[in-house]
Amino acid sequence: MGRILKIVEYSIIIFERTTQLSKLHSRERMRPTLYRLLLSLLLTLSLLEPAAAQSTLRAPDGGQESVGVFSDGHTLVVFAHQDDDVLWMLAFWPVASKFLLAAYPAAPVFQDLVQSFPAELNYRVRWTPIWGSVDNDIWAEVFTDFCKRAPIVNLATIRAHLRPYFAPPIKRVITHNNWGEYGHVQHRLVNIAVRELAVETGLDVWAPGTRVLRDAGGQSRQVHVASELGLPTIEGYFDPKIFRSVREVYQAHRPVASTPELTATFLNWSSTLWTGSHRPEDDRIGWRPFVKLVDRGVDLTAENPAVRRLERDVMVVNDCPTNPALPSP
Repeated sequence: MGRILKIVEYSIIIFERTTQLSKLHSRERMRPTLYRLLLSLLLTLSLLEPAAAQSTLRAPDGGQESVGVFSDGHTLVVFAHQDDDVLWMLAFWPVASKFLLAAYPAAPVFQDLVQSFPAELNYRVRWTPIWGSVDNDIWAEVFTDFCKRAPIVNLATIRAHLRPYFAPPIKRVITHNNWGEYGHVQHRLVNIAVRELAVETGLDVWAPGTRVLRDAGGQSRQVHVASELGLPTIEGYFDPKIFRSVREVYQAHRPVASTPELTATFLNWSSTLWTGSHRPEDDRIGWRPFVKLVDRGVDLTAENPAVRRLERDVMVVNDCPTNPALPSP
């Protein structure tokens, strides 16, 4: 309601200023009409406000105390790859102060992508590629190759690039879970770097309370594991309309480089900038659990046997076989 009153207040101010050059009797004749219109606007918006203010976060028990803090504007979303924040963290888009792309540099193809997102999502101004940017050719040649990128993108370098952002007023971080959702090595590296920095700086860390299983045909499905972990849990809503609209933008962008050979390398990595499922009804929409990994600098997963079991059971994928980026346990 406070936001609505501000709209009305500013509308009145604008009216007063724009009529200063009008004759006094004309302004007085218009004033009652304007006030009636503004009153109608106020009443209409007051009816719409509850729906507009519905949160994408909720507590499993129905209480809102544990999720109310997310509205303070002090939340980072830290993700490995450019579509990961959609795939795993979309519920936190409304409350994120920054989106930190953490496991590779940006490139012009990605910059063009984020500029194409719907303006109402306010994504571009919050998007922060912490590695800076390289050209499309370098990205295709180096960052699509598991072994070429391994000496560049590792735990030490990810942690160093993230460190400047772990400072006041930031209070919490949303990131990948310890097992990397489906085991991606760079998801795991980002998770470790985030947890270590959160312990140093006294922050909270939340991550998806899910893992990905694949059937014999290669189809993947998400399994909720939050209840097995004994960790604080909230739920986040992945809005189908937003998810699909953003996915369409990704699917419309094809990676390209300056030569046919490098473009082929790019396309071998992915035919579009969307690397998730192309199924019309993706299982990532709806309410999904998130678990608290670090509580004000205390790593809740350090001695958690259920988390350790998942870290062992979920196979690491996409690492360099001859020079692994993930440190040995």
